[in-house]
Amino acid sequence: MNIFLKKIFTWSEVWPLAIAMIVYLLYKQKDRSINIIIWLLGISLVFHIFAVYISQYTYRVPEPFKNNNILYNLLMILKPLMVGAYLLRLKQLQQYKYLRIVFILFILFTLFNFLFLSSLFIFSTYMVLAESAFMLVFTLTFFLDAMIDDEIPLPLNHPAYYICAAFGILESINLFIFLFLFPVFYANKEFAVLSIKIAGIAYMIFGLTIAAGLYANRERRRFFQPVSQ
Repeated sequence: MNIFLKKIFTWSEVWPLAIAMIVYLLYKQKDRSINIIIWLLGISLVFHIFAVYISQYTYRVPEPFKNNNILYNLLMILKPLMVGAYLLRLKQLQQYKYLRIVFILFILFTLFNFLFLSSLFIFSTYMVLAESAFMLVFTLTFFLDAMIDDEIPLPLNHPAYYICAAFGILESINLFIFLFLFPVFYANKEFAVLSIKIAGIAYMIFGLTIAAGLYANRERRRFFQPVSQ
């Protein structure tokens, strides 16, 4: 049982995303604007599979490919850009001009960071902060708008609620974990290991919340359609 639980936590970045993708493959979606989120899920799933495999089976990986930091850095770039592009298409958020400014500032900071501050091959704590700040601004704006603006009603089963909840929870937890993870490892290794487990739980909540959103947004099954009498 302990071995099974260990595997669940080891691959916590992978199997929840796989469940979300399975839901998408089983059901056509009502809201087709989430296609960019589906692409993000697919890319994230592939990147996390390779990243976890490299960290767990380093001895099997050829020397030039042992560093998985580039995969995490690329995800920290892609997630805000693709989620931001999705949310900016919603009529509810188009009135908030500052979101476009935040979007542009994130792109400029990313270029500046990897040109002058960090290497793409070293895990960037600057990008952790930038990604989390970006995602929290967008997701909190969405929920605040949902509470105070009734002019453009959005049904509660709309996938945007699930997407914003998933990314909001993930980023609010991971911000404090990965920002201080490496110093904590040197100071208190047991607490660092506990922090990684908490991050794993956050990934599970994230992936399963996205899967729930895709299920709520389902239109009909892609396969094995029931035959009408």
